[in-house]
Amino acid sequence: MTSRIGLIGLLTVLFTSSPALAEVPYPTVDFQGEWVLSDDNGNIAHAEMHYSADQKKMRIKMQQQGMEMSSVRDMTSGEMLMWSNQMPGMAMRLPTPAGDEFDAEPTDEVKTIGSETCTIWKMKEVEACLTEENIPVQTSGMGFGASLENIERITQDAGLFSVPEGVTIRDMPMTMPGAAGIGKGLPF
Repeated sequence: MTSRIGLIGLLTVLFTSSPALAEVPYPTVDFQGEWVLSDDNGNIAHAEMHYSADQKKMRIKMQQQGMEMSSVRDMTSGEMLMWSNQMPGMAMRLPTPAGDEFDAEPTDEVKTIGSETCTIWKMKEVEACLTEENIPVQTSGMGFGASLENIERITQDAGLFSVPEGVTIRDMPMTMPGAAGIGKGLPF
């Protein structure tokens, strides 16, 4: 359960950013790809990611230990809704991290990861490597790492970024393990 909560926490903040010294680095193109997520305990998870530049919304879908989870995050408000096969008919609204957790600056360091060229952005305790279109190819820090593979820059269907019909949305209880720390210190 702890590793699942940790990976869920990472997913809640994959893109939220509000840099103090630079323009907000939201991706500027639609894309999809596979996130490969890992933590210091050797836990690895794969997630399908979709992003709409027009809507500034991200959708993540993953399966882990028999649980299917999906989430949609509104990048401008920070609101994230998550649902799973373990909570039929219900979605949880996760707490939004404070904006100052995401102050960032680009560096002069440029890397090539796979076929993508990206620039390192430094946050308080984390760094991310963003392409020219601000696609996060790699993030790391605070006991986690994530890389985006098989990136396809293609138009995304607007319907991907909505909660399924008939789903009741509830606020995530702050007493749930890990709820208070979800997203703390992570860049995206």
